[in-house]
Amino acid sequence: EGYHRLFSSLFQVIYEVSGQHIKFQHIHKEGIGCILADLDSAQAKGLGLALHDLDHERDWETHLTFIFKSCLVHFERNLHHKAFEKNTKNLIRQIPSASSKDEVNILLQQIKDTNDDGIEDWLKYYKQPYVLSSLNQFISNIDYEIWHKSGGNTNNAEAAHFMVNREGKQLKLLSAILRGKRYDERCYKTIEIHNKAGVSYTHIDKSEIKRTCGSITRKGFRNQKNKESVIDLTNNKLSNKSSSKRKLSPSTNRKSSKKSRKEPSENDNEILELEIEERKMALRERAIKARTAEIEVRKLEAEVEALELANLQQKQKV
Repeated sequence: EGYHRLFSSLFQVIYEVSGQHIKFQHIHKEGIGCILADLDSAQAKGLGLALHDLDHERDWETHLTFIFKSCLVHFERNLHHKAFEKNTKNLIRQIPSASSKDEVNILLQQIKDTNDDGIEDWLKYYKQPYVLSSLNQFISNIDYEIWHKSGGNTNNAEAAHFMVNREGKQLKLLSAILRGKRYDERCYKTIEIHNKAGVSYTHIDKSEIKRTCGSITRKGFRNQKNKESVIDLTNNKLSNKSSSKRKLSPSTNRKSSKKSRKEPSENDNEILELEIEERKMALRERAIKARTAEIEVRKLEAEVEALELANLQQKQKV
């Protein structure tokens, strides 16, 4: 239910920001044709329910067979942690590459016949239509061309997580939003330059010819180092025969690295000022809490004194 609300809210926010409703290939005949993700059942069901809200003619599981595709890296990782026999794991690994629906069914029967511990539970989960269709193109209802263009893993998304973490971790909410915005703007600029000029973000020529030249150069360096090592060994043997003791004075070449100091940009200064303001606000909140606690203590002390005086007066009357 939580993921259902999340995806429904996401669709609504996209409409409010862009003025256009999000569209899907299997519903609107245009738009998103495939969603590649790790096989989290709660997330998948939430997505299916959100799609069902857009089109009530199909149930949520059927919707997923038209758009959902599993990451094979996560699939392999989950399989690695299972205590199945090696032969059973090899059969399971053949499911994504099976060339027909009949071949998938034969593999499932062979997997069942292994009778490994826990294999029944595994089959119960993976035999679900949307799960099985997310692994094999011949079970899936996704268009053949879209299936092959969409890739087979979420490594790019995982890499994006790592890259954005370089902007900072455990930040204040506002600072994290601004830094994320700065990272996104840099990525969009890099993509635009690459599309227009063909210059990659690393500024390195990665063409096949350049890679071949680099390979030849590295091979030449390796051969040269091997020759030098053979000569050094020969010279050491000759020198050991002539003298029993020899002082070795290894020469160390130290490269001086100069770090260029970049002047802080306006965005950096703005973020820094915001962080300072947030820290000041946090300190003020702490001071207010301390004063409030002090007032409460004084109030309690006054009440205690009043009770003591009242008790004393009653005793004097008696």
